[in-house]
Amino acid sequence: MSGEKLRLPRTSVHTHTTFCDGENTPAEMAAAAKRAGLGTLGFSVHAYVPQEDFGLPPARMGEYCAEIHRLQSEYEGELEILCGIELDTQTPPEQLEQAKKLDYRIGSCHAVQDAAGRFWTVDDTPELFDACIREGFDGDPMAMARAYYEQFVPWVGRLGPEIVGHLDLISKFNRGGRFFDEESPRYRSLCLEAVEGILRSDLVLEVNTGAIGRGWQDRPYPSAFLLRRIREVGGRVTVTADAHSAAGLTCWFDEALALLRQIGFGSIWELTAQGWVEEAI
Repeated sequence: MSGEKLRLPRTSVHTHTTFCDGENTPAEMAAAAKRAGLGTLGFSVHAYVPQEDFGLPPARMGEYCAEIHRLQSEYEGELEILCGIELDTQTPPEQLEQAKKLDYRIGSCHAVQDAAGRFWTVDDTPELFDACIREGFDGDPMAMARAYYEQFVPWVGRLGPEIVGHLDLISKFNRGGRFFDEESPRYRSLCLEAVEGILRSDLVLEVNTGAIGRGWQDRPYPSAFLLRRIREVGGRVTVTADAHSAAGLTCWFDEALALLRQIGFGSIWELTAQGWVEEAI
């Protein structure tokens, strides 16, 4: 890399607040976004997960939307604000319908179902992830990975969200190969197959820096070998922080852009009120 200064993203559209598991209120996040010089801030509350009683229940969607719309009016002309949601494979049908009326949707998978029908959250704690592999998949992490992608990819293809969330989330706790070998041909084949399936649906994948901000990883999702494949076939990516606090709105954005340029990307896509905009990097 040369000393050339990269243009940083001016959008942060994967964010969480006190409406779900975030630390700050939407108003605090908006104030921080304005201070940071962002042009667009998108709120993406976690949809409800009945199996875990987690996320925003459908009955509270009106309250959430009212607050985001209030902030849209307050910051008109100063900061573009979008009202979105992060959907999950377990989101109830009622909320999937509600989500169609919002500005955008992120389609993510935070849990995998084993053969006995039990759901295991893959990004909660390392201990729970270990139990998922041992108890849910007989100690075989590759069986877990295959089930994860087989459940995630067809669902997100049918959903057709504006953004595909943290594709290889199952690697969150795997720094240093703690649970499985990310260099193994079997693992890479599973991941690449998932990428191909998503790219056939012409969806935008996020380069998500959230695990870095929370100290679990030293690289974003997806892994570099997946980003290389996305670039090779002309796939589209957007940079997100998966921010759970005002301080994390632009976490690792400059490093993410440097990584993308190193891999060979010449542009990223940014979601605005006018839709997707391609920006050179």
